[in-house]
Amino acid sequence: MDSHESVIDAALREAAEECGIPADAVTVTGIARDDHGSWSYRTVIGSAPAPFAVHAASAETIEVAWVAAGKVDRLALHPGFAAQWPVLRETLRPLTIIVDAANVMGSRPDGWWRDRAGAAARLRGELAGLAGLGLAGLPELLAVPALELWYPEYALVVEGAARRMAAEAPPGGRVRVVAAAGSGDDAIAALAGELPGWRLVVTADRELRGRCRSAGASVTGPSWLLGLL
Repeated sequence: MDSHESVIDAALREAAEECGIPADAVTVTGIARDDHGSWSYRTVIGSAPAPFAVHAASAETIEVAWVAAGKVDRLALHPGFAAQWPVLRETLRPLTIIVDAANVMGSRPDGWWRDRAGAAARLRGELAGLAGLGLAGLPELLAVPALELWYPEYALVVEGAARRMAAEAPPGGRVRVVAAAGSGDDAIAALAGELPGWRLVVTADRELRGRCRSAGASVTGPSWLLGLL
C-alpha cells in the first residue's frame, strides 16, 4: 500500500501538472478512502488561504474552474465521487485541536516544573511531529466525518513562565503557539468560541471544560493526546 506521503505528493503533482495548481498554495487537511474491495481510490482534501488562478494545463484536462461547494452536486460527477460528496463537503470545515499546554504538561511527571518554557517547547515539537503524521482516529464525541486521515491545525496555548517560548517557536506549520496575555483558561475559552469549524479542546480542567462546551467546542482529556505522542 502506498504511504500517505506518496499519496499526497502524487495528488499535488497531478493537480499542478493538469490544473496549474501551485503545490505550495495548498494545505492538505485530510484523506478520504473509497474502498470497493477489489479496487479503491483516495480523495485528498485541501484548503488554500486565498484564491489563485487555475487552468487546463495538459491535454488530459478539458476544463478547470472553481466551483462553489453548494453547486458541486449539479455537475456530472464520477459515481464514486458523487456518493462520497456529502461526506467530503463536511470535511471542508476546518478542524483545530486546542491544547491546554499547562494541563497537558502537568499530566506527565517528566520534570516540566524545572523549566516550563523548555517543556512547552518539547510539547510543541511533539505536536509538530504528530501534525505531519495525521490522525487516523478522533474522539467519538467529536462528530466529524470518518476519514482515513485527518490533518488538523493545532493551537498550543501557553501561559506564565512558558510564554517566552512563543517567540522562539518556528513560524508556519500546523502548530500555532498562542501566548495567553493573562489567564490561559480565558485564552482557551476564547479560541473555543471564536475559531471556525470544529474545535477540540484538550484539557482536564473541569471548569474550563464546561466553558469550552458552552462555547460550542468538544473536549477530551490529556490522556487521549499523550497516547498519540
